[in-house]
Amino acid sequence: MRWYRNPWNMSLLGIAVRILLIPSALAFLGLPNDHFQGNEPSHIAAHLVRGDGFASPYTALPIPTAQQPPLYPFFIAGVFFVFGIFSTMSLYALLIVNAIVGGFTALFVYRAGTKYFSLPVGLIAGWGWTLLPTVVVTDLTLAAYSFATLAVMIWLNHVPALVPRVRNWVLLGLGLGAMMLLNPMLVLLIPASRFWLSGKQILVMSLSAFFILAPWYVRNYRTMGHCYLGLRDNFGLELYLGNHAGMSGTYDYWHPDSPYTAAEMPGVGEARFFEVRQQKAIAFIRAEPSAFLLRSCQRVGEFWLRPWPWLYVLLLAFAVLGLRSAPEPLRWFVSTLFLLYPLAFYVTQVSWPTIYRHPIEPLILLMASSVLYRYKHLMERFLPRRVLSRPFS
Repeated sequence: MRWYRNPWNMSLLGIAVRILLIPSALAFLGLPNDHFQGNEPSHIAAHLVRGDGFASPYTALPIPTAQQPPLYPFFIAGVFFVFGIFSTMSLYALLIVNAIVGGFTALFVYRAGTKYFSLPVGLIAGWGWTLLPTVVVTDLTLAAYSFATLAVMIWLNHVPALVPRVRNWVLLGLGLGAMMLLNPMLVLLIPASRFWLSGKQILVMSLSAFFILAPWYVRNYRTMGHCYLGLRDNFGLELYLGNHAGMSGTYDYWHPDSPYTAAEMPGVGEARFFEVRQQKAIAFIRAEPSAFLLRSCQRVGEFWLRPWPWLYVLLLAFAVLGLRSAPEPLRWFVSTLFLLYPLAFYVTQVSWPTIYRHPIEPLILLMASSVLYRYKHLMERFLPRRVLSRPFS
């Protein structure tokens, strides 16, 4: 029975489970031919392969876009170039890569649990990541969030142990810049790591990260007329999709005034189109602040509790309890990401909470697993006593 204690077995099983479930996930999420529909990075990638440049995902016309940072669309473009644009082969290739990334993340979840708590905590959290259905299905979607999640866990495992040399912080800054070109919200890793990083180290990292980000800023200024400090231009659109007159629920993607259905964007360009939507959203929020507050509170619940509220209520309750016993640097790291990472989703929209929550989901499992192990009598039916008898640190 030693196989379950080997993190590589954990990771390989996670990869195998995800790959085997790809056909079922496609059937659950939509027919294969429809899986690219509404998927912005894949439509940007199609423009790239056709020679249109980094162009809008909302139209077949070559209109410049900054709807999202470039790294994942360029990755998809590489797959499209080899296997065909929007082909079934491309779809399976992309999902297999995501499955490998998701399964490999379990290895770093295990190592973080072992590093900051104990071996049993690492096993519980790692196997939770390997087999939890919501995590598995989320890894089988066309989005960069699986890569972002792996980046967060690699950061958590290795940044605290880096030798304080200038070279290391330069390399870390370059890595952070690449991570932000994947998901700009990963910039939050810097304030989350304040117990591990000094002011000088943050300065060196920031300068080297800017070296990676500068070409994207220059491109956006030259083609879009703006620098976009957040590396993307779609905040106004997302704010509008979650806050506009006549909507019901907490988001409305197919409103007649959205980029999916509106006919005016080719004429005014993406930047102006999004700016107008942001102005409309702000005017609506100011006119009905109580409705906005209520809708935002609903989004808080959706972000943290969907799709299985009963399960996530327990996991979050255990995670909050686990924060109390976590080492102070880790407690600060997790608390910072829990508090800051979801803020943009609270005020805009949470159409796909499992995807948006994915980069911080390992932290939920780690904190919850530390509590589950403390109440180890609940786990005796799942893990042998010789594992559970190891001291908790």
